[in-house]
Amino acid sequence: MSSITKPTIILVHGAWHGSWCWKFQIPALEALGYAVEAVDLPCASGVPGTTQFDDADHVRSFVESQISMGKRVVVLAHSYGGPIASAAIKGLSNKGVLGMIALSGFIFPEGMDQGAVIRDMGGLPYVIWDVPSEGLFQTKDPRSLFFPPDVPADRVEWAVPQLLPQSMAANMGIVPPQAWQDNSYTGRCTADVVIPIEQQDAMVEGAGGQGKWVVRTLEGSSHSPFLSRPQEVAAALEDIVNAFEAKM
Repeated sequence: MSSITKPTIILVHGAWHGSWCWKFQIPALEALGYAVEAVDLPCASGVPGTTQFDDADHVRSFVESQISMGKRVVVLAHSYGGPIASAAIKGLSNKGVLGMIALSGFIFPEGMDQGAVIRDMGGLPYVIWDVPSEGLFQTKDPRSLFFPPDVPADRVEWAVPQLLPQSMAANMGIVPPQAWQDNSYTGRCTADVVIPIEQQDAMVEGAGGQGKWVVRTLEGSSHSPFLSRPQEVAAALEDIVNAFEAKM
């Protein structure tokens, strides 16, 4: 597959993050000949009240703008960005979207009430609610949550000050309609603190199992492989994109 024919990779970040988090991932993808675009989600702008639907609409608008220019698209989504990207590309699989890759991403069914699930769990122990102001929340200790065991210390110190408060409405709301019933792929990170490997496997099984999903595993990776091992992520993406192309 030549660099001329390769699809554009659209990067969708997770909660509290922004397009900045892909700084080291983008060159690794570009080195393989991909054009790369990264979006910023409204939920992580520090403004309360934004929902998953707002985020999905924002990503969908961007995806459609790329398709309108004749580009073929693959979406790579991290963490919270998984359900957002899956909602954003629903109905676009025959209009220029080759597929979506969930990188240590959540896989939730349409209509799921995340707020009810979180309340049933007794809350999320690693976050502080209504901080720094009402309707926003942030992590208690991002250094211990997102980056161990393999993100270099200098990249941790670079990343932490850029994390922003997240809209509570986005994480406590209803999951939009999802496109993962189409061909989707997931990347597992075995040392992930945010989404333990057992939970990653359970989500895949609950969404049709490994017969439906093609799984690539990054052994020993943290929740942030785009910081710790971007070349490995790029190589896995190349493999998955080739699989997308083979099915076209």
